[in-house]
Amino acid sequence: MKRRAIRKDHTIIVLSLLLFGAGLIAINVVWPAIFGVAIALAGVVGALMVLYEVRLTKRIAQAEFIRDLQTGFASDPNISEIWRRVLLGEEITHEHRPLVSSFLTFFETLHLLLRRGALELKLVDELFRNRFFLAVGNPGILDTALLKHAASFTNIHRLIHDWHAYWIENGVPVHAGYYSYIRALTEAKGYEVVRLQTEDLPALLELQQQVLDGLGTKPWLRRNSEEMLAECLTGQVSLGARRDGRLVAAAILYDGGTSEENIRKYFTDDEDELGRAINLKLVLVAPGEVRSGLGRTLVELLEAEAAALGKREILCTIHPKNSPSLSLFGKLGHLRLRTVNTAYGRRHVFGRTLAAPNQHWFR
Repeated sequence: MKRRAIRKDHTIIVLSLLLFGAGLIAINVVWPAIFGVAIALAGVVGALMVLYEVRLTKRIAQAEFIRDLQTGFASDPNISEIWRRVLLGEEITHEHRPLVSSFLTFFETLHLLLRRGALELKLVDELFRNRFFLAVGNPGILDTALLKHAASFTNIHRLIHDWHAYWIENGVPVHAGYYSYIRALTEAKGYEVVRLQTEDLPALLELQQQVLDGLGTKPWLRRNSEEMLAECLTGQVSLGARRDGRLVAAAILYDGGTSEENIRKYFTDDEDELGRAINLKLVLVAPGEVRSGLGRTLVELLEAEAAALGKREILCTIHPKNSPSLSLFGKLGHLRLRTVNTAYGRRHVFGRTLAAPNQHWFR
């Protein structure tokens, strides 16, 4: 259908040029005095036509190229075998490493084409999103290639980073395979990502104290009471990371409902809006684990939890001088919405709209 539409456009351009040429001849016969003006206008129109023709040619070339990519993906026996195993949930082991390499090499090629501007990520997302991220989140592919031989697949890791940035910038729902990937990366570094329970309260209090001690006189973080943290561990979503059995990072998602705890209350009292919003209440990373990526991983995993709860906005407050947090949330697509006076001082409100999962993105 696209090919037919492009051919139709080409026919229209040719006919338009013929009619325009005939018009110039008629002007020269009937009104010679303005023939020069008509020629000047013809030059402008001709230039525009040339630009459109160049763009049309690029569309044709890209359509043919995408067709060839699709054919290559479907016809390669190694790629087909790995894709079949991914779809059917069959085990992928180290004996399948050559097949996995063929599969990932296809996407390395896409990455290079994207970096050179030969392809648009929007088009690649529509065509290959599911095929790529189902594989990226597959335990067998993670184990046999992306984790154990990470240096051999640098372009794949870069492609994942670029793809995720595209989703954030364009409000596209994040594929579940991405969350499996970032969790596996964290666990490969020796951490255990867990959902915190009530019995983790003493460890959470100790972690909070370590972070406060590490900040010294910096008023970036308020101390949460034992009662509040206990409530978070029983009625809210709390994730943590352990290393050698010790809690070294934690993050809490807090649904304030229509209460004053809901950060959206600074903007509205509308119950529907309040119901769609949820707070990222707390992110703690032990001083010795700063720059480990734990904070970012836990925040992203909590965003997945928020979307699963049907929330469409995630909000947090950040101290104006807390540059590490300002940088982190900026990279994750959170926007500064307002500066507010809270019970614990002036804070910037940051938020991110979570894309609705029923938007068209499956492929």
